[in-house]
Amino acid sequence: MTPVPPVPPVIDPAGEGRPFGDPPLAEGSDWDAVVTARTRTLDAGQGFKKMAEHAEPSFAPIVQAFLELHTRHAAELTRILTDAGLSPDDDGSLMGTINRLVVATRALVDDIDGDVLKQIHSGEENVASAYRDALSSNVPPTVRDRLASMLAELNELLDDTRPIG
Repeated sequence: MTPVPPVPPVIDPAGEGRPFGDPPLAEGSDWDAVVTARTRTLDAGQGFKKMAEHAEPSFAPIVQAFLELHTRHAAELTRILTDAGLSPDDDGSLMGTINRLVVATRALVDDIDGDVLKQIHSGEENVASAYRDALSSNVPPTVRDRLASMLAELNELLDDTRPIG
């Protein structure tokens, strides 16, 4: 991720106390936690996109709900980073590719249905953990508010889809 070159300082009227155009923090800073949250969100979304291709009809709405959530959150995290003057990479990490391969392999030997909820919840903990780390980082309060909202939305979906037993 490459910071955008700074422009002449104009103080942020939102009260964040930083000049417009300057990254709030240098690369290697607390913004890395937001980058990690975005990467994990993209990776999870890639897995759900593949899962949507193979999900049993009765399970498809749950997969679609996670896919839509991660798609929206990835776009929001991209906006947050761009607004901070950072240029996030277009893709997730190798984990997104692994997520797709695992789903495709499982679809060859088993149904993609409610039996995968425990694995989904386990994987989503990695995303939630990244959101919590980003929340505890030194980013502006408005960014923390947006991250808290995204984490609450993810937790609500996880509560709504909690596996039985």
